[in-house]
Formats: sequence, structure tokens, C-alpha cells
Amino acid sequence: MQIDIPAHIEKLLFLHDALVIPGFGGFTATRTPASTDYVGGTVNPPAKTLAFSENLTIDDGLLTADIADAHGLSTEDAGRALEEFVEKMRNLLDQREIVTLPGIGRLYKNYVQKIQFLPDATNFNAASYGLPPLQFSPIARAREVEQTPTPAPPSPLVPPPMPPPPMPEPTYAPERSGGGSNTGTALGIFLLLAALTAGIWYWQHRKKAAELEQNPDANIAKTEQSNKDEKSKTGTPLTEDPAVAPVEDPEKAAQESLEAKEKEAREKVNLARNGRECILIIASLSDKNNAEKLRKLLTDEEYQEYYQQAGKKHIVGIRFFYLKPAEIEEKKKELMTLTGVTYIAVKKK
Repeated sequence: MQIDIPAHIEKLLFLHDALVIPGFGGFTATRTPASTDYVGGTVNPPAKTLAFSENLTIDDGLLTADIADAHGLSTEDAGRALEEFVEKMRNLLDQREIVTLPGIGRLYKNYVQKIQFLPDATNFNAASYGLPPLQFSPIARAREVEQTPTPAPPSPLVPPPMPPPPMPEPTYAPERSGGGSNTGTALGIFLLLAALTAGIWYWQHRKKAAELEQNPDANIAKTEQSNKDEKSKTGTPLTEDPAVAPVEDPEKAAQESLEAKEKEAREKVNLARNGRECILIIASLSDKNNAEKLRKLLTDEEYQEYYQQAGKKHIVGIRFFYLKPAEIEEKKKELMTLTGVTYIAVKKK
């Protein structure tokens, strides 16, 4: 006997707010009141939307009893028919197939082997079933124009009022638009001043190094004279050490300082353009094959993947740069829609 079990499920969802398919999962219904779409100009009737959960596996007896009553079967025969239907659905889901329940929705498995449910547009609220959305349009009201009363003619006995003294025109500075151009100009001026300062400092060190090479004796005499002056001022005896301490290469020091300033400037420019780095963790999987499938999906969608192996766990996520914290929430919503994962952790921001 051919039993249309999806038809029984659809009928019972109109009568109950929860229905369990034994050994597979259960549907729960949420009632929503009437809503108004002011953009589309429609009023939607009250509805009852469905959600699926794999954790609802305890048989409530509704589906088995309905099949037995409708087809004149015993409870055991109805239970066996229901078990065959569940086994067939699980085989299709394990083969990465989509199971369609007519009038209810579609079931499939995501990359972490969790069953996902996409409901159809069926309204399971029996009180408002079949009611179409109501179209409406705003009422146009004509604006009443107030008529300005005609002033009375001046009386010859009453002198006309004196006009008020002229007020000085306010002075103001016009606001300039284009905050982005001002930021770019300030950044360019900062980089120019940094390069100019580094160039002057490098030129001075090169000049001192050239003077040391041309007249080293004069420099030693100048150093000894400064030591004598210091001794005469403080009265502290200075050691007469003929050995001269090695002088650090000024050209090398200037080059290192210039490279450090250029590196700091590049980091500031990179931060202004790209923002801060953020890492989102999508899943921590023990199966390497599932981890590779998830990494391939992220690469195909042109995300910069993040992968780390910690023991037997394979941590998979993405990394990106952001300027505003709201961009992190947008990326999380995109990844939830793409992978079906309901929770995404933020590792770094």
C-alpha cells in the first residue's frame, strides 16, 4: 500500500503547533500577527511559520495514529511504514540530496552534517489560510492654501509706522564638503614632512662624516678642548686615556632611521586604507575531509581563508580587514547564509 506520509504531515501541521517524526526530528510552528509592508503597499494576514529541529525525536503518537486511522492499519504497521519513510529520507540526505516535502519545505545537509530546513510559503494558520495579501495605496490629500488678507488702506489721521533699522548681514565661513579629500590632503602633508625631516637629518650626518674624514686631527683637538672645559667647570678629574672609542658609522645609522620612518609611514597608510584585521572562526571540525570541503567553499567564494590545526581539531575561518565594527556583523551574516552555521566566533579584531 502506497502511503503519502508528507500529506499526513501537512494536514497535522494545520491542527497542531508541534509534530514529531519518530527517529528523525520534529517541526515547531510560530504564530506571527498581521504585518504591514509600507514599501510594497501590502497587508499580510496572520501566519504560522515552521522550523525544524533534529533534537525532537521522542514520538508524540500524532503522526502514527493519523496514518493508522486514515488507512485502517494497526499501530505497528503504521509505525513500520513510518520507519521506512525515515530511512529513505536519511539515505537521500547522506548522499547530499535534497528531500522535498510538498507543501511543507525542503531538507538538506550542510557542510557540518547538520540538517537544514527551507520552508515553503504555505500559511499553516487555519484561521487565515487562503487569505491573500491586501493591496493598499496612500490617500492623497490636497493642501489648502491660506489666503493672505488684504491690508486695510492707511488712515490719513494715523502716521505710517517707521520701518525697522536694517540688520547687519551675518558673516559666516562656508562649510567645505569632502571629508575624504581633507583626510587625504592631511595624510599627504604628513608623509611629505616626514620625508623632508629624514632627508635633512641624513644630510647633516653625511656632512659631519665628511668633516671627520677630511680633518680628523682637528676633531680630536676639539674633543680634548671640550673635555678640558668640562674639567675646569666641574673640577672633576678626567682620565687621560689615549685610546679613542670607536665611532658609529653615521651613514648606516641614518639609513636605519630612514627605513624605520618609512616603515611607520607605510603602516599608517595601510591602516587608513584597509583598516584593522579581523579573523572569524566558522567551525572546529574533527573530520579532515569536512574541513577541506569547507576551505574549498570559502576559496571558491573568494574569501581569504584562515586555517589552523590544533591536535585533532581543524579550525577553519576567514580573515579580512575592516574600517567599521558593523562590517564584522555583515561578514558573519554572509557566512551564516553560505554555510548554514548559526554561530561564528570572532578570534581577533
